[in-house]
Amino acid sequence: MKSATALVLACVGALGAAAGIGLAAAVAIPPSLANLGATVYEAPTEVSIADASVSLTAPAGWIVRRPPFDDDELTLTSPDGRLEIAVTELRGGFDTAYADLARDGGAQDAAPVTETLSSGARARHAEVSDPDGGVVLAAVGDERGPVSAGIVARVTEAGVADYRYAIAEVLDTVRVAS
Repeated sequence: MKSATALVLACVGALGAAAGIGLAAAVAIPPSLANLGATVYEAPTEVSIADASVSLTAPAGWIVRRPPFDDDELTLTSPDGRLEIAVTELRGGFDTAYADLARDGGAQDAAPVTETLSSGARARHAEVSDPDGGVVLAAVGDERGPVSAGIVARVTEAGVADYRYAIAEVLDTVRVAS
C-alpha cells in the first residue's frame, strides 16, 4: 500500500514539475522569439521592407524589430520604450492607403493633415486618442504610386505631444518606390 501511495505522489510531483516548466516556457519563449529579429543600430541606418519598396532611417539607439519570416513590416521602438512606430507596405496611392489606414485605425472622423516631406513624397496623417497615450496614423507616397507606406505611431504612458518631434523625424525619412 505504501508503494502505491509513493507512486501516486511521485506522479503528481512529476506532473507538477512538468506544468511548472511548461508555464515558464510559455512566459519566456514568446519575448525571446520577438527579440530574435531585433537590432539596435549605433548610428542612423536606412532599413527597408517589402523588397525595398519602402525604406526609412532608423534613429541611432532605437530597436528595429521584424516579425519572423515576414519582410513586409517592421517596428521601431524608442530607447525609452514609450513610442512604437509600425511601418507596413500598403497597396495603392496614398489617398487610398490613408483611407484604408484611417478606417482600420478608427481615424475616419479625424481631420487629417497633408504635407510634402523633404523627399518630395506626400504624407497624410491624423492623431487618434487612446486611453494609454495616443496614436498617429500616416500614409506616405503619391497619388500615382502603386505602393504607399502605412505608419502607425503608438505612444504609451505619455502623450503624443511628447513624441511629436520623434514621429515627424522618422516620418520625414520614409521613402516609397514609385
